[in-house]
Amino acid sequence: MADKRKIDMKEFNISDYAYKELEYFCMQYNEKKKFIKYGYGPKAVRFAPVSVKGNISDKTFETAKQMIKIKSDIEMIENAAKEADEQLYKYIIKNVTEGIPYEVLNVPCGRRQFYDKRKLFFYKLYCIRNKDV
Repeated sequence: MADKRKIDMKEFNISDYAYKELEYFCMQYNEKKKFIKYGYGPKAVRFAPVSVKGNISDKTFETAKQMIKIKSDIEMIENAAKEADEQLYKYIIKNVTEGIPYEVLNVPCGRRQFYDKRKLFFYKLYCIRNKDV
């Protein structure tokens, strides 16, 4: 990913560190999509939970729990992009998850408008991720 210009999110009350966290969260999007695609399904068939050092372990349950979390993360990104702009959400997702610049995406709006929507996306994502806090 090329060096990016620093984006100021102070108008949304988002610190530089919180913004960086959101950025890196988005960069895991495709990794998470691959995990869902290739990692789905029970890891082993067990008729009874297995005890491991005093704890009960159920691989299928743990995998299912992990899938739910990963799907939730993917949905957060997609929903925030759709809330930011219903027509541009696919372009926003490509930009924030793959680092594809505006100039390459062939976005059907001006550069400033796109980056304003991108900022709005990060604000929406910040709100979604922190709603339970």
